[in-house]
Amino acid sequence: MTAVLSIRPTGSVAVVEFDDGVPLRCTRDFLHRMKIRKGQQIEAVFVDRLRESAADDLALFEAERLNRRGRLSRNEIALKLQRADIPDSNARAALDLLAERGDLDDQSVALQVVRRSLNREISQNPDLTWNRFRNLQGRRLALRGFGSAESNAALRQAWAELAESPLAHRR
Repeated sequence: MTAVLSIRPTGSVAVVEFDDGVPLRCTRDFLHRMKIRKGQQIEAVFVDRLRESAADDLALFEAERLNRRGRLSRNEIALKLQRADIPDSNARAALDLLAERGDLDDQSVALQVVRRSLNREISQNPDLTWNRFRNLQGRRLALRGFGSAESNAALRQAWAELAESPLAHRR
């Protein structure tokens, strides 16, 4: 039997200390769902299962939190999850789930990023050309981890929207 020595909540995440010396990072919601309490005795087999489930739950929670604002690519979220010590397999599963649900879409994020950049570029350089814009923004998107398909589609769409806008006819 393994005993729960302490539970340290920090925001939405908590660290559970067991007497076997291996801590468990999980969401506070996970603690409530699993009914984990200080002083509780848990079979060692179930502690291992708890650790696996908690890792999946924490990866999904963090991926959702990072994706909520819709400004990061899948690659950027994966890097942030890695820095948060979330195992790659759990991070990949969480990102795949977000993508399946339609919550993680690099195409729409790339388009938002390009639209903001295009507005800024046009205000600073009214004579901006397609080639200059494509080269500059294409490199920026690549550095942020967007694929060439997402980047090219976003660049073309944003430039087409600019050409159709009333501001373009004033130039």
